[in-house]
Amino acid sequence: MGRVALLEVVRSYYDALNTGDAEAVAAHFTDDAVHYYTRLGPHEGAQTIGDHTHWAVTNIDGRWHIDNAIEDGDQAVIEWAMTWRDPQSGDRRLDRGTEWFRFRDGRICEVRAYHHGNRRNPSGDLLGFDHAGRGYTVL
Repeated sequence: MGRVALLEVVRSYYDALNTGDAEAVAAHFTDDAVHYYTRLGPHEGAQTIGDHTHWAVTNIDGRWHIDNAIEDGDQAVIEWAMTWRDPQSGDRRLDRGTEWFRFRDGRICEVRAYHHGNRRNPSGDLLGFDHAGRGYTVL
């Protein structure tokens, strides 16, 4: 068996995210995986990570998009966008961030998700960057 294409694992994981299927998401992770965030968590264990995804799809219509990706050695990194609905107003929202992935035996063992938003810039957009013009996800 040849080397696993790490970005293919990440793309498959993102496809599973958008289904909301907790088991399909969990299958991409080692049992002891940890998903770190800048705003919540961490989520520990493949099933916990999958369950959180199911919640996000079911409750806030979460959808994830990969806008850019790089693989190097035993790690991969992506720029992502997540569209969702504010549960109180119903307004569509978009968040941006980056995730750094570590792998073990062809599965994800760690995710470090970086996202920052505040009142001035709730989505975490790069101020002054032409997201649409560069082919990034926009509302």
